[in-house]
Amino acid sequence: MNAPVALIARAGGPATGVGRYVVELQRALRAAGSVMADVVTPMPPLPYRLLRRVGLDAQAFFATYPIRAHYPHAAIYHFSSQNLASLLVVRPPRGPTVVTVHDIIPYVLGSYRTRTERWFDQLAMAGVQRAHWLVADSAATRDALVQHLGIAPVRIRVVPLGIDHQRFRPLHDAEARARLGLRPDQRTILYVGSEDPRKNLAMLIDALARVRQHHDVVLLKVGRAHHLAVRAQLVAQIAALGLTDAVRFLEDVADDVLPAIYTLADLSVMPSLHEGFGFPLLESMACGTSVVYSAASSLPELAGDAGLAIAPGPDMAQATAAAITRLLDEPQLAAAQREAGIARAAHFTWRRTALMMQEIYAMAQHTNAGGS
Repeated sequence: MNAPVALIARAGGPATGVGRYVVELQRALRAAGSVMADVVTPMPPLPYRLLRRVGLDAQAFFATYPIRAHYPHAAIYHFSSQNLASLLVVRPPRGPTVVTVHDIIPYVLGSYRTRTERWFDQLAMAGVQRAHWLVADSAATRDALVQHLGIAPVRIRVVPLGIDHQRFRPLHDAEARARLGLRPDQRTILYVGSEDPRKNLAMLIDALARVRQHHDVVLLKVGRAHHLAVRAQLVAQIAALGLTDAVRFLEDVADDVLPAIYTLADLSVMPSLHEGFGFPLLESMACGTSVVYSAASSLPELAGDAGLAIAPGPDMAQATAAAITRLLDEPQLAAAQREAGIARAAHFTWRRTALMMQEIYAMAQHTNAGGS
């Protein structure tokens, strides 16, 4: 498939999962001969100034949910995130359109911080419904599109994302423990992600308190505090449980350091209740780290036969603590899980993602602009 493809993407680097997707897809498709283009353009200054007077950060909203773009001539127009589908309502291109949907969790949960955010997201969801083809990161996201937006399954293709296996691999750094202030024999649990309530971090802290009754273990929480109010609640919970010395918040971890932290951890936990695609789960497995994860959303389809799955429910903290304790107490089980994780993560490559996208472009090229 060598027809020009215009990749509609937000400006910026791979600081987020979506950013990594854009960078890796651009690299793979350029190598395959496709023409990529960033076509999202900013609004004129006047709307920003007017909306700022009423307290709206219009620049942030229009970057996330654009309503203005300059489209080059292309055979196919690929919108790299569901948020960008707002353009399909206000200014659609003349040609077949493909939208990658990473998740529609805010729409499903109604978890909007402002009415404006709700309106913009609903605009994007209307755009998603107008696309000729949809690409979902996971079967869970595909099912959400069918159930909540009423989109016909025939219009959706599941294309799993990949990870960089040159970066995420077992990386033993003899000085990593010392830099993190860990004793050589100290057991460690790793959580990588934000404090978003859907990530279920409060449950993990409850589980940690139970594990600490029998094991001297520390929880390393990697990632910035994107939800300051929730971070404050978690800090209060940690203090109330007497875990202040047992939880380390690592705000900014360099890209080349994260694999070493994955590798030194005894296990990694991903307790999310809603996840479009769980990069930390795959990254943990690729680095040879045993995993405990929530049997919800996309996580089971990523983990396959690797890791210990925990069913969400009122007893989840107790079940999570039991799974963590098993991996700490049973070295043979932990070793088997590490091997299974490495083998499973090896299936998720950016080359595979690009090849699957090439097939979708081939289908989209034969799509009439008037329908699917």
